[in-house]
Amino acid sequence: MLNGKRRYVIGVLSPVVGGYYFGRLLAGIARTVRPEGHRVVAVQTYPADLEREQFPDRPPGTAAVSLGQLDGVIVITSAVNEATLLRIEADGTPVVLVSERTTSIDAPVVTPDNEGGTRAAVEHLIAHGHREIGFLGSLRQADIVERHAAYVATLTAHGITPRPEWLYRTADNQEASAATVAQAVVGGPGLPTTATVAATDRNAIGFSRVLRAQGLSLPGDQAIVGFDHSEAGARVRPRLASVDPHHDQVGELAVSLLLARIRGERVAGQHLSRSTLVTRESCGCVDARAGALLEGLPAQEGSTAWRRFGEVARATFDGAEARLGPGADLDSWMRGVQRLFRGAAALGQPPTQATLTSLAESTRVLRPHPEALEQLIPALRSVEEEFREEVRTGQVGAGPGGEPGAAARAPSRAARARAVTRTATDVLVALSAGCTQTLLARSGQLERTITDQYELDLDLLHADGRAIRALTWLPRGHRSPATLALWTDTEGAPGSAGASGGAAGPPSGPVDAARTLEIVGTTATSRQATALVGRRMPVGTFPPPALSGEGVVFVVPVTFGQSDWGMLAIGGGVDTRATSSRDKYDHWAAMVAVALDREDRLTSLQRQRAALAEAADRERALVLDLRTEVERNALVQDVALEGTWDWDIATGQVFYSRTWRALVGLPDDAACTGIEEWTGRVHPEDVRTVQIAIARQLAGAAEPLDLEHRLLAADGREMWVRCRATTVTDDAGVRARMIGVLIDVTGMPARERRGVAR
Repeated sequence: MLNGKRRYVIGVLSPVVGGYYFGRLLAGIARTVRPEGHRVVAVQTYPADLEREQFPDRPPGTAAVSLGQLDGVIVITSAVNEATLLRIEADGTPVVLVSERTTSIDAPVVTPDNEGGTRAAVEHLIAHGHREIGFLGSLRQADIVERHAAYVATLTAHGITPRPEWLYRTADNQEASAATVAQAVVGGPGLPTTATVAATDRNAIGFSRVLRAQGLSLPGDQAIVGFDHSEAGARVRPRLASVDPHHDQVGELAVSLLLARIRGERVAGQHLSRSTLVTRESCGCVDARAGALLEGLPAQEGSTAWRRFGEVARATFDGAEARLGPGADLDSWMRGVQRLFRGAAALGQPPTQATLTSLAESTRVLRPHPEALEQLIPALRSVEEEFREEVRTGQVGAGPGGEPGAAARAPSRAARARAVTRTATDVLVALSAGCTQTLLARSGQLERTITDQYELDLDLLHADGRAIRALTWLPRGHRSPATLALWTDTEGAPGSAGASGGAAGPPSGPVDAARTLEIVGTTATSRQATALVGRRMPVGTFPPPALSGEGVVFVVPVTFGQSDWGMLAIGGGVDTRATSSRDKYDHWAAMVAVALDREDRLTSLQRQRAALAEAADRERALVLDLRTEVERNALVQDVALEGTWDWDIATGQVFYSRTWRALVGLPDDAACTGIEEWTGRVHPEDVRTVQIAIARQLAGAAEPLDLEHRLLAADGREMWVRCRATTVTDDAGVRARMIGVLIDVTGMPARERRGVAR
């Protein structure tokens, strides 16, 4: 069906759309499809306001957003439930799973080399002399289960039988749960291990912090190796040794397989992306070096320094596997460095300043890891020594040191050896410049992000409903299109009060495919885009292409607490350096929900204030009427033989006048406030008639109550009385009060009694 189509819409369903892990996966996906012009829509399936470090096992609802317009879908870990996967498959949409397995659908699965990475970590700790090696992690994710199985298999292969107490089971992959485990172990039986392999860097960081706080020495009392190679691990002390699963390359592999499936190719089974062990102080090493790349067999003994240098570069440049522009790939970078050493070794020519400037720029473009320079320096020094040795032994013309015959034209060996040393120094300076520029750019980006977040928060806290929907709160530096769409099946939402003011009480719930969104604002400026404002559409078609722009479009739920307002679609770049699981767009969406909640409450308070003012006016008028009525009743009671009563039906309280009390033989100070003071004195033969008459009034009878019955006075005498009453309703039409009079008609003929009543 899709054969012959040149550009596709690639959907990525992810628990969150930023942070170190999810962000790097998205970066790899976006980097792969960019040259071919495909569009990426990244949908966040978890709420924007998750508690810190808290991720549920499964999303609270389904993820129907954009499903109607995607040519293929990548599902990352636990982004969606089984029902959603089955619906996607039923629609015929190709699917690739990342670090998640299911028997519900037949889809290829892409994971990092969990087995190889864990094996390298365990064997490295064994090489340090450890035998009691623990495993720290939550066995509720497919990746973690694989890592634990590899841990057990590696120990067993080395003649070590893992014990049950060596498994430190955490609730999730975050720091807090690992810290809880560490506190329980240290505060109880103590650590039964001398080293630990952690399933994630965040688990390792939380675990190590508690150990250090309890006075334990790392790696003296406990060596630790994590899994992720995150920047957070480089900031703790001692720095965290870690397996780098190259998450961006996992994303690249996943989207490559998805494009193959879209083109109709048969793709199935599990596909592995390589892993790299990076040693640091936490494992017992004295420096940070990239270990052997785990692409099948590790690097063998006797490998050349140049090969080793390439392995380290491939492990420490985020863009090592990407084609970033003419000459901006690792192979071109390696050839350039090699030419510099060849020129020095063969001809005694050090590099020119222009060449070194170009090397620094190409180093920056390859996105070096913060520790790249530290890892490259010893490898580059080995390359220097290798070239110097070739110069000394006269092999410069036959090996990587230069072209055949170059030695005959070259200066003296001493001069060429000095040129190699100078070249190594110049290359290190150029690499330092490239790495430093990357760090400075990252620092500037963080500063801009903090400034943008501060300004955005203030703008949203002061924005009214119109400004929120017009997206005037977006940071000034944000240039990509942004669109806000709100649910239409919410009371007070767009289409009612929500279109210009606040919405009332948005409920939270799953994103059902039948729900619709209304576009209430966009910063896209095309005629097609502006015409869509006010348009309603099924959730499966949001965001439409006219509002998406180029590159990656992030779709994040506008949620906070119990509120679920809609969706925020925003174009932008992927932040691969974040060390938390959050992203700035996630923050923006949560703050929009807070602002809409605030606006809704303000609108509700304004309505309540107006209603209270109106009620106060009615109360004042009623007080004046009551005062007049009381004065009038007092005069009437003084001249008539009538007893008045007033029954508050809601509270059950009844007011009886002095005349009423006198009629039934009660003193003025008698405590009587219930309706039974009247109904309890009715003659037994007349009780049912009275009860029926009262019930008809409470049920809404149009005619006032008017009946004659016998009543037993307090002194035991029997008397005939006539009772007339009317029922008063409140503003809602509910019977609220019954007001009446009681007349003594004892001794009067029936005809005269009716006349008195009238």
